[in-house]
Amino acid sequence: MKSYKFFSILLILIILFSLSLTGCSPEPEVTPPENHEEEGPSEQQDTQNNELNKDGDREELDKSENEESDAEKDQIEENEAREDSENSVVSDGEDVEEITEEDSESEDSSSDDTGNEEVSSDEPEDISQESESEEENQKEEINILKIEGSIENPLFLNLDDLKEMEDLIYTGTFYSLNSFGTTEYTDFKGVKLWNLLNGKALISEEASMVKVIAVDGYSMEFTVDQIKRDDYIDETNQDLKLPVILAWEENGQEYDPEEGPPYKLVIGQKEPGDVNKPQWVRDIDKIIVE
Repeated sequence: MKSYKFFSILLILIILFSLSLTGCSPEPEVTPPENHEEEGPSEQQDTQNNELNKDGDREELDKSENEESDAEKDQIEENEAREDSENSVVSDGEDVEEITEEDSESEDSSSDDTGNEEVSSDEPEDISQESESEEENQKEEINILKIEGSIENPLFLNLDDLKEMEDLIYTGTFYSLNSFGTTEYTDFKGVKLWNLLNGKALISEEASMVKVIAVDGYSMEFTVDQIKRDDYIDETNQDLKLPVILAWEENGQEYDPEEGPPYKLVIGQKEPGDVNKPQWVRDIDKIIVE
């Protein structure tokens, strides 16, 4: 039994020895390379420091990249601001040029105006004469005497037209009596109204009334027979016979056209004591035959 154990141990040793010679070991050990040494604590610290340094380098790189991007942004903004300032300078320059052009145009216009004033200053008399003639025409239009109604020939007469009717002109002294009992003698010059209606306006045979209207609306009505009469009296001189007239002159003075139409109806007394003064219509605008 002891010999058997011994023989087994010996066999195992021989097998192990043979295996070691052939290099076939059941559990080969991994041997580190010759130049590899185990890292000590200092080497591990260096490794950590290197990794930290790498991280720091990365952070610095990131910072530098961020700084570069910020710098680029600042440069872009600076360029844009410069361009804006240049554009503003250009626009200001254009405004200045426009202002200068406007000033020059205003100077040219002022010079033209001056020239026009010089030209117009050569004709002040003509302008004043034209304005005076226009005013006279307006006055004449306002002071037109209108005769209308039951007539064949409506008339629109001014003072000159009446003065040219020499065959109708009458000059005489009229006696007047008003409602207060006041009497007066007045010299008149004008045209006979019936001769004007019958010979110029061609009054109709059917006409029966004549209405005389002033510009302020005051009016008097007469029959055709009253206008036709030429035997009105002066109660102080009953031998004197007077017609009905349209007068433009009183006591040697013509009526002022600026104060109204220069026409006045004048009629004598029908009989002694007749109050005739209220019938003297002045500033006559129109005469209507009915």
